[in-house]
Amino acid sequence: MTRILRESKPILHRQKCLACGYYSVHEAVAAGDRGTDRCTHCGHEVELAWNQELKAIFKNTEKFLKNMEALIPELRDLKNPGDHILID
Repeated sequence: MTRILRESKPILHRQKCLACGYYSVHEAVAAGDRGTDRCTHCGHEVELAWNQELKAIFKNTEKFLKNMEALIPELRDLKNPGDHILID
């Protein structure tokens, strides 16, 4: 029996890239039980073990960063792929 993988839309989320050190928009894409998360600024990509909890993690991180916008207004500028900021 062959397993049919449905193509999913990428999940855009904000986080700090470990490769370039910038806070940037990242793109997470699921492919079955595996997935990738890529920094849209520098292109650094990591492979993930994909499960439904990851969506909740991305959502919680977004809530945290949304709350941090009061202290760090530059976070509001991270809206589109490629957007990035450096926070000391």
